[in-house]
Amino acid sequence: MTQSQTGIANSACIYLCYSASRGITAFTGGKNYRWAGTALIEAGFIRLSDGTYCLAQATPDATREALLDLTRLARTHRAAITTLERPFLGEVAARVARNLPGNWSSEIVVHCVPVWQQDHLDWLWDQGVLAQALITERVPYAALLTNGTDELLMIERPGHEQLLIGACLPSDFNRRVPDNRHFSNFPNAPNSICVPAEPLPAAHAITAQMLPRYAHAVHRLRTDLVSGALSAGQEALDAWDAVSDSLADEQGWPLDDETYGLRAQQRDAEVWDQFEVFLNHGRALIDTVTKHLDEAPDQFPRGPAEQLLSAMRGVLERGKNAIASWEEGVSRLCDRPRSERDEAFEDAVAERNADVWDAMVTWLDRSPDFIKLARSAAPIPSSSIPAPGASQSPALNSAAPSAARTALTSRRGH
Repeated sequence: MTQSQTGIANSACIYLCYSASRGITAFTGGKNYRWAGTALIEAGFIRLSDGTYCLAQATPDATREALLDLTRLARTHRAAITTLERPFLGEVAARVARNLPGNWSSEIVVHCVPVWQQDHLDWLWDQGVLAQALITERVPYAALLTNGTDELLMIERPGHEQLLIGACLPSDFNRRVPDNRHFSNFPNAPNSICVPAEPLPAAHAITAQMLPRYAHAVHRLRTDLVSGALSAGQEALDAWDAVSDSLADEQGWPLDDETYGLRAQQRDAEVWDQFEVFLNHGRALIDTVTKHLDEAPDQFPRGPAEQLLSAMRGVLERGKNAIASWEEGVSRLCDRPRSERDEAFEDAVAERNADVWDAMVTWLDRSPDFIKLARSAAPIPSSSIPAPGASQSPALNSAAPSAARTALTSRRGH
């Protein structure tokens, strides 16, 4: 490739591949990827919602004419054309998803510019081959597989006739947090695996290797997060106990209603912040423990375990109802003058926290036993024996892991 051709390729590129269901499929890349998109549209391609393009007419003659037009238009719009030898990844991912246990679906994510592919690093549970590829290689597109909560990232392994599959932080985790990179350092996070490019062996490898480790890691992380929140919530309650007597007389009446009330609101808010962690992850933990009790009924005393789960379900329901009522009330604040909104919002927060205080106390009281039960119910990770036709992620050379970690660290705050 000449220097001028390299400049065009870096500026705008059209990738062409074949799909058995869609025929010729295209997507774009490069700094000026919009130029490539214009060429595709003018050649008769239709842009789909996933960012890819396909021909409106699939007859051989129409396809041949469109490709000839595209060759000419690409030169006009200064876009290089790259023909991919592999079949369309979206079709491979869809077939893989159909062969995974449960209800999985897939979608294509096009990385028109390199920085888009590195956005996956914010949620990817991997510091191995997949993360390194996203950092050091050009990965023009990827596929996301999801069952509604769990998410897997799939890419074509650069330079190999294989796929790389990695686990992402589940979608029900709070993704508003600017930097969740510390989740990549979680000791039980499942590293990516290399799988064959054929859908059925790939699905088998994911089912046998990735999903059990993923379920185990997610459950461990949820349990640790709720356990940490429990400790912080108990500290907030202990801090209140340490000062509450000094704010009241010998009969327990507040010495100053305003001071006592403000300190109580602070206690409520501090405990709520931790209680909300349980509200985010409690349902999944309860469901896992319930399933474990059904599968191993003799492992725990059935009566006490069911009573504990019933109590935690009640706490979860109270908290969820409190959030729903609070959000409904806050939505009505938009009709108020701006000067009244801040004070009204603070009052709504304090009222929500006070209304659910009994549930939060129950959570603090019963959660230590619940955490023990949840830890005992952790799903068993897969065997270390590779599934047929699959392999573990190949070990990086001694410098590669350090380089990957350094690059990951440099993207903090991206």
